[in-house]
Amino acid sequence: MTQTRKTATADLAQLSALNLSDLQGLMEAWMQPKFRAKQVLDWCNKGILNPALMKNIPDALRDRLLTSLMCEPLRLIRRECSTDGTRKYVFALNRPRLAGKMIEAVFIPEEKRGTVCISSQVGCVLDCPFCHTGTQGFEGNLSAGEIVAQVLAIKADLRHEPMTDDLHNDVTHIVYMGMGEPLANEEGVHGSLAILMDEDGLKLSRRRITVSTSGLTPQIERLGAVHPVNLAISLHSAIDEKRDLLVPINRKHPLAQLRECLDAYPLATQRHITLEYVLLDGVNDQAEDLAALARFVNPEREWVNLIQFNPYPGTSYRGTAKESMNQFAQHLISKGIRATVRRSRGQDIMAACGQLKADTKGVS
Repeated sequence: MTQTRKTATADLAQLSALNLSDLQGLMEAWMQPKFRAKQVLDWCNKGILNPALMKNIPDALRDRLLTSLMCEPLRLIRRECSTDGTRKYVFALNRPRLAGKMIEAVFIPEEKRGTVCISSQVGCVLDCPFCHTGTQGFEGNLSAGEIVAQVLAIKADLRHEPMTDDLHNDVTHIVYMGMGEPLANEEGVHGSLAILMDEDGLKLSRRRITVSTSGLTPQIERLGAVHPVNLAISLHSAIDEKRDLLVPINRKHPLAQLRECLDAYPLATQRHITLEYVLLDGVNDQAEDLAALARFVNPEREWVNLIQFNPYPGTSYRGTAKESMNQFAQHLISKGIRATVRRSRGQDIMAACGQLKADTKGVS
């Protein structure tokens, strides 16, 4: 059974965006027993959104779900597997307004954890020149259901084809670090966070969720007030003039404003804000850059994650040499700042940091 009976001109409510209370309300309206809501939600939590695969659901309810909801907001176009175990998923959207537009999500397995990197927009509303996604332009915000559906689809894939070589085989952590600027899509991101952390849903702790942003300070404040999850900042320079070029939103929310905002962000016990810093050869890896970064960091609340630049077709940027990256990190450490060099994952399938970019033409 495929989901073909749906309204072509209007966006239907998405099954992946509904919580137990929502489903119970539907069951009541549809004259179904209340326990059916929990059965449907249990299937969703396993990554099964197609009612045809919900074995304990009667045919009449399956048909009602198909005609009344968008049960599968995403369609898997392809899955690519890296030599290091990373999996990249390319999804097409089914929502009428964005039908056929594509997004990407990544599963990064380790021995003790499995992290899903999810997208929040089709393309990106920002224009950071060293990021492949930024060259795509912006085509739309994802809904909460479309964001959550990425996680559910990957959970289903892992059940169908488990990881090997002692790599973790389930989703334990979520990072909003895929395509898009998450905090430019507050409705979708806040809605998806509520679903991911729902006690009747996936029950993910806020300690296991990280939202990355380029520094939209009013939105950071609202995130901290409503969903104080882990926070990562795409910093890339602690010099305003350079950051204006690398992260153009800095022209609206400069470093001094960002500094004040980060100092006020609520942190869980023993948690730090991550300052992400892609090292670009001859651009932001000089002595003045190091000194400015050391002045900017609040060592009691933040740590620096130095990221290797991952090339993509057409870029003029080059990454800082690995030895120089290590020296950069050691200089920060010598000043009492926690700093690490991130190991690049999935570069061979264009799944590494800054490499995600889906076909803007989409598919039919």
